[in-house]
Amino acid sequence: MPVDDEPLGSELIRAVELLGEAFAGRAINYALLGGLATTLRGRPRFTPDVDVLLDVPQLALPSLLDELIERGFTLDRTAVIRQYLGQHMSAFHYGSVRIDWLKPMLPLYAHALANASTLTWTPGHPIRVVKPEGIILTKLLAFRPQDQADIETLLLANRDDIDANFVRREWSAFAAGEAERTAWLEGAFRRILGR
Repeated sequence: MPVDDEPLGSELIRAVELLGEAFAGRAINYALLGGLATTLRGRPRFTPDVDVLLDVPQLALPSLLDELIERGFTLDRTAVIRQYLGQHMSAFHYGSVRIDWLKPMLPLYAHALANASTLTWTPGHPIRVVKPEGIILTKLLAFRPQDQADIETLLLANRDDIDANFVRREWSAFAAGEAERTAWLEGAFRRILGR
């Protein structure tokens, strides 16, 4: 699925392969989200990082990080553990590629992770990717201009399969305090899905 036409592209491709191998080997529950997931579920767009939603047991975290270091990732083991457990997110690198980890603390993220499915990344490298509905929900939380464009892209690319009612149900926990985002989402559903 990925395109390798520049150095960052080859590093990003390899970073995802190595992460997928490490997670699969340890039965870690994970899924790609963010710009890379939008690319895989919608349309290609440049993204310089890899966003990963993962639920890794605290006891398994040190040895997973040691394995990633052995595989060529650059990280401060203590800092990643502290950030992941305390702030529920962390970041490190594979070459020039930034890797962002997010712990699924909100039910919306937990459901996105639970509903993720497997796609082929490169031959012999399956990866789990958040489904379009989950990506839409996570992008509604951020709601930057690029997130809004990504939501529209995902709706267009998956218009026949999007479960708009699932998105509405999951979003309802936030909708009361987010009238502008909710109105924008409903407008996008009408404009793109006709429902």
